[in-house]
Amino acid sequence: MTLLKCLGVASLSTLLAFSSTVTAQQPTGSQQPQGWMWGFGVAASQDVYTDFDNRIVPIPIVGYTGEKLRVYGPFMGYELFREKGFTLDAQLVPVFAGYEEDDSAVFTGMEDRDFSYAAGVGLNYNTGSWVYSLSTNADILGKFDGYQASARIGKQFRVDNFMIEPSVGVTYQDSNYVDYYYGVRPEEATALRSAYYGDSALNTEVRVAVSTRQFLGGMTRLEVGATFFDDSISDSPLTDDDTALSAILVYTRFF
Repeated sequence: MTLLKCLGVASLSTLLAFSSTVTAQQPTGSQQPQGWMWGFGVAASQDVYTDFDNRIVPIPIVGYTGEKLRVYGPFMGYELFREKGFTLDAQLVPVFAGYEEDDSAVFTGMEDRDFSYAAGVGLNYNTGSWVYSLSTNADILGKFDGYQASARIGKQFRVDNFMIEPSVGVTYQDSNYVDYYYGVRPEEATALRSAYYGDSALNTEVRVAVSTRQFLGGMTRLEVGATFFDDSISDSPLTDDDTALSAILVYTRFF
C-alpha cells in the first residue's frame, strides 16, 4: 500500500491533527525564518470503519515558507490579510479519506472511495495566549462534491522551553461528504449491509499538543487527540464505533 493510500485510510482525527500541526509549525510574520524546510513525522490512528486496522504511518515532509506563501507537503496557504492578531489565508488542502474494497470485509462489493483535494479559506485570531480559528473548504476534484467547515479554540501555556496547547473544536461535514465516505448505495446493499444515506455530520474533537525547539535545531511537536463522531457517521453500516484516537509526532527544520 502506498504512503498516500495509507494516509488516505488514516482516521479523520489524525489527519486533522496533521493539518493543525502543519499550521502550527509554519512560521508567520517577517521576523520569523523563511526558506525551505525538511522533516519527518509518524502518525498513529484508529478508524471507525468496521475491522479496519489501526495505522502507523511515516510521513516525509518538504516545505517552504515565504513572506506570504507557505507550502508544507500537499498543504498550501497564501496570506491574504494580517491585522491586529487576525490572519486570513487562502488554502489548498488534501482530503485524506476513503478506502479500497480490500481494506476490510465490510467493503466487499463496494466501489472504492477516493481521496480528494479542496480549496478554501482559514481565519485565525491570536490574543494573548488564546488561539481561535475558523476554516472552510470545498472539493475541487469532483469526488464527493461537498464541503467541510471547522472551528477551534485553544490556549497556550509555556513551561520552560515547551509550549503546551490544549484545544477543542468542531468540524461540520455536509451530506455529500458523509454520504460519499460512509454511505451505502442501493446497488451496494446486501443482506448484511443495508443501503444507507449519510446525512450531514458535526464531529467534536479534543487535542493536546506539546512543541519545542530544544532538539536538533528544529521544531518538534507531539499532538494527541480524540474525535467523537456524529450519529450520521456512527450509524452507518460501514462503522462500528463513534470515537477514534490519534497521535502524531512531527520534526521539521530549515535547510
